[in-house]
Amino acid sequence: MAVSFDFNKNELIEAVSRRTNDYVVIHDFSTGLTKIPEEMKSTFGFSTDTPKNFFETWTKLMHDEDIENINISSNNLKRGISDTLDVEYRVRDKVGGWVHFRERGEVIRDGMGKPSLYFGTISNIGRKDHIDSITGLPKKREFESRIKLCIAEKKQFGIMILNIDNFKNINALYGRDFGDMALRSIGQSIVKCLPNKCSAYRLDSDEFGIIFVDALKSDIKQVFTNINNRTSDQHEYNGHKYYCTVSAGCCKYSEDNSGSFDMLVANSHSALDIAKAKGKARVIFHDPKLTEIRSRELHLTELLHDSIKHNFKGFEVHCQPQVYADSGFIKGGEALLRWKCDEYGPVSPVEFIPILEKTGMIAPVGKWVFDESVRICAKCIKYNPDFKMSINVSYVQLLDDSFLSFIDKSMHRHGVLAKNIIVEFTESCFIEERGIVFEAFENIRKKGIKIAMDDFGTGYSSLEVLKEVPADIVKIDRAFVKNIRTSNFDRTFIKFVVELCHDVGIEVCLEGVEREEEYKIVLPMRIDFIQGYLFGKPLDENTFSEKFLNVS
Repeated sequence: MAVSFDFNKNELIEAVSRRTNDYVVIHDFSTGLTKIPEEMKSTFGFSTDTPKNFFETWTKLMHDEDIENINISSNNLKRGISDTLDVEYRVRDKVGGWVHFRERGEVIRDGMGKPSLYFGTISNIGRKDHIDSITGLPKKREFESRIKLCIAEKKQFGIMILNIDNFKNINALYGRDFGDMALRSIGQSIVKCLPNKCSAYRLDSDEFGIIFVDALKSDIKQVFTNINNRTSDQHEYNGHKYYCTVSAGCCKYSEDNSGSFDMLVANSHSALDIAKAKGKARVIFHDPKLTEIRSRELHLTELLHDSIKHNFKGFEVHCQPQVYADSGFIKGGEALLRWKCDEYGPVSPVEFIPILEKTGMIAPVGKWVFDESVRICAKCIKYNPDFKMSINVSYVQLLDDSFLSFIDKSMHRHGVLAKNIIVEFTESCFIEERGIVFEAFENIRKKGIKIAMDDFGTGYSSLEVLKEVPADIVKIDRAFVKNIRTSNFDRTFIKFVVELCHDVGIEVCLEGVEREEEYKIVLPMRIDFIQGYLFGKPLDENTFSEKFLNVS
């Protein structure tokens, strides 16, 4: 009795095929049908994944020099001379290239000795150089070939490029061997999350590629979620614990029907860059508008480099007044960086400062801003000896070993005392590498310079940070003033912070006061200082001096 095989239940066959580098082939002699993998079907032009007369068609694709050898081996199987097959041959794929295969298989016979099933694996010998030795996944070359084939067949497909967030930290902490293990583990996690008609590839460094055929955007998003959930769990290897998230950029070919391989990959990388910029651990789909934004960012990056190279051309320090809350008299000002260029004119700090921080240009620009601010402060204290200049400093600047000595040199060069300088850090800065940051804070305070925590209340564990932070001044973010006329929560929050800070000797500055009505509401709260448009907008140094220091 012949052994039957149900070709309607082929999940196991597809699963085995996806997780090996070989084509798995099963032939039922009773029906004449052969089950082949989906990838084999598309690559070699079969109309179905259960073709009839498969071997006859397969033989027609072979190189003439190899046909005699394969016919001899096949006849030996049919005649019962041998139950196994082990041959090498070349086959022309759909795009005309020769692929060198090795086929190994075995025939299962019924009780009468007749062939019932054939099980074989067809290995791409020439593919050895195309398989990544660490993850076992196909390399970038295979990724490219598969995409070009999908384009040639005008298939509806999408690609995803994944990158491991902060992977360099794993290598730095535990070494490259440990990093290779993590890559292998992540590669396996990706494969386990893939549905049918998907294939994964190891690209460059810590980057992976996935090809989705006939998948909806929602399906692709779900695959990413499943992958990120797996990778972001804490793992342990050789006594070391680690976890990592992934970010991804996607592009669907159906939305770019004239697109080439290079264009699809470039669009996916552009989306990946945006996913990283938006906080990582997320997937972004390509959008032409996003590409325009990315192109502008890259152009601005080059222009910023050029400005720095040419003695900080286009940069300027403006100053916004800070006043005593009870009297409205000038207390000092906050130095604010402005930048303009010939191509775009004035560019918002919201746009160019993140570029400076991301590229590391904040280090030289930050020093320039500090020195310019101290110079302006020296000008102001001639007319108001108690004038205090608040200067923003980034977390990146604290990692520069020369920054603290630079502060001393700058104040000495312009003849400004430490009591006239306040350095401001965003609240987020206080939670970064606390040991390093707090040591730098203490060294700054030892100089007699006060420290202000900017943007207080906008995120993180505000009260926990406040408990540990060595801050002299807390600046409550403008977000709590915006709706203060109608929001009981905002009013209560401001009063609570003021009382708490005063109890532990910390002064409070409220930002964003723009209307007289807002000022009347906060005045009874015993806030120390106010900074907002009601008392003055950021101005260039000459206009600021004329308006607030009576400099004629």
